Amino acid sequence: MTDKLKILIVDDEDSLRLSLASILELEGYEVQTAEDGFKAIELAKKEEFNILFSDIRMPGITGNETFKEIKKIKPDIIGVMMTAYALNDLIIDALNSGAFACLSKPFEIEAVLSTIKDITSRPFAVVIDKEANVDQKFLNSLKNCGLNIASSEMDLSKVAFMFKHKPDILIIAVHSEEEENKTLDILNKLKDKFGKIPKTVIIEKNPNSSFVDKAEKLGTVNFFESPINVKRIFTILGTIKRKQNIALVNMDTEDFESLNKALAEEGFHLLSYTDCNKLYEELNNSFFDIALINAKVDTNIAEFHDKLQKEMPNIGAIYLLNDDKNLEAVKQKGCFYLTKPFEIENVISLINKILGK
Repeated sequence: MTDKLKILIVDDEDSLRLSLASILELEGYEVQTAEDGFKAIELAKKEEFNILFSDIRMPGITGNETFKEIKKIKPDIIGVMMTAYALNDLIIDALNSGAFACLSKPFEIEAVLSTIKDITSRPFAVVIDKEANVDQKFLNSLKNCGLNIASSEMDLSKVAFMFKHKPDILIIAVHSEEEENKTLDILNKLKDKFGKIPKTVIIEKNPNSSFVDKAEKLGTVNFFESPINVKRIFTILGTIKRKQNIALVNMDTEDFESLNKALAEEGFHLLSYTDCNKLYEELNNSFFDIALINAKVDTNIAEFHDKLQKEMPNIGAIYLLNDDKNLEAVKQKGCFYLTKPFEIENVISLINKILGK
């Protein structure tokens, strides 16, 4: 992102819109405001913005509709929704459309500043496909695992934002020889602009050998056939410029509030799952560096660990044991474990040891 972030605030509530703008300007951000979605869309046509803060419920056009329209104009803009109402359907729709988060009003300014900090700390990924017809579930999985996402169609004019804000990873779906040539045009322009291309993933069945040679001469390019999963993307991206992802399993109770808060303060990206089955369902659509599992009495640790290792061989799994009942199982599997009660510092220390910090 640019050194001085440009933020667009959209809200029909004058006091919130103006006070939030004033505070963010004092924090050093460049801020514009609009009292409705139509005016926000017109501003987006004329000016560059990095982040959009928009109320969900507004007269004339909703925040979700506003975000979707602005996203067409500025594919790399990051949307944050705001609401004072329990609008579950609209919130889900916003998140499924690529919104970064939804803040509940009234909120503390620290929540806004923390959200901005989280946005700016994430790697930037661009996904290019014809007619921008990209699988939304794939995009949401990348976002949920800690990336900022922009998607666009295969057109130099549509991806101009990349030449101002270089992606950390570029994912291009290629379907024809014409698109191979367009891909080379994009990569060459990125190299001319920045001196080197970003890490690039090209998804194509039976690519032309000449195209492969030309692309690989430009920099780090990886070729895969469709479908491609999130794990491959993170393997190629590596750990530079991103937070480590920690899956929290069975840790959504008050007993773990202090631990979860401490992990967030340490800079980890946390993804919470209510039980082992929920984690199983997401293994193909997610990437984790660490899995932290509160081992309940009914958890078959041996079976769970085998499946986890099969899907993600390099994951570091830590089992938090309630008693000695599962101790033999974790020892036989050579797992990392801590027995309750434990100190939060010991959990963090073990995580950092596994990560090689």
